[in-house]
Amino acid sequence: MILTSKNILIVDDSNGQNRPCYKELENEAFAVSAFSSVEDALKDANKPQLIILDIKLNGDDSVKTIEKFRTKNAPIIVCSEWGKDKLSFQLWASDVTVVKSGDHRDLKLTIKEILE
Repeated sequence: MILTSKNILIVDDSNGQNRPCYKELENEAFAVSAFSSVEDALKDANKPQLIILDIKLNGDDSVKTIEKFRTKNAPIIVCSEWGKDKLSFQLWASDVTVVKSGDHRDLKLTIKEILE
């Protein structure tokens, strides 16, 4: 099912390893705004329906970063290369946690569940 255009704000400093996933999202009619820094993403004028954050952003504290994005009033998905069990103590402030992998199906399914 193709969704109507929804704005997704992505903050990820992984040097482009996730660009194929973002391209797939654009191909499925999502409007993707991707940033590598928290500061630039917070300045984005578009109102996102969903925010996707990398858990480790240039050494920033993950909980403080999540709190900054709560001002955008959108659900937050936190992506990490770590297992969910290692993150659970830090991520009480996020809505969902997804473990990064080369296969983006889990992330795409989570996005669709939130936005439908």
